[in-house]
Amino acid sequence: MTTTTQTLLEKYAPLYKKTTQHGLTNELCQGTLNDRTLYIYLAQDLNFFETSLRLICKATSLAPESESLLTLAKKIGFFANDENTYFRDCLKELEPSIPSSDERQTFLTKLLPGVDKYIDFINDSVADKDMTYAEYITIIWSCEQIYLSWAHDSPKKENLHWKHQTWIDLHDGEHFISWCKFLEDEVNKFSIEQVEKQFSTVLQHEFNFFDSCYKA
Repeated sequence: MTTTTQTLLEKYAPLYKKTTQHGLTNELCQGTLNDRTLYIYLAQDLNFFETSLRLICKATSLAPESESLLTLAKKIGFFANDENTYFRDCLKELEPSIPSSDERQTFLTKLLPGVDKYIDFINDSVADKDMTYAEYITIIWSCEQIYLSWAHDSPKKENLHWKHQTWIDLHDGEHFISWCKFLEDEVNKFSIEQVEKQFSTVLQHEFNFFDSCYKA
């Protein structure tokens, strides 16, 4: 029997491939992504990171089962520690690639076209009192599944600089695979009709996010 997540991945396979095999992530995995682009991407993603934490908190509050509630709550703590530390350390490391402090501050505070609409979507979702747990958990799964795909499946050069390798490691390995499997199982509790809109929307936003940062 085909699951909801399998149906979604098959139905949107062309856009999913284009998103998970984007030049930005391909070059990151090869260690060839220039430092300026990596800075821009991480500066923009930091804004998304903080917004998405609110989304996960909202989903957690609506979790219908105790086991799901505890898994989501534990993950919030992980994100607030390990991933947040990477942003701070890596952006500091990359500062020389953008010598102007004013320009760096712009990328940290002003959202690029494409990124802005994605974050608006997340903020609107958090504020929506009518959205269901099914919709929230699908947004989270969609985001994380895309990252697992590029981090796990992209060809990777050996002995990458920590600025590349750490970001890959945060989205690969047993810890992240288990997290994505939990999210997948949660989404599979619901019908395609309940969650397709959220998946297709996130997928397009993720492509636009990568593309905007890559071309900035």
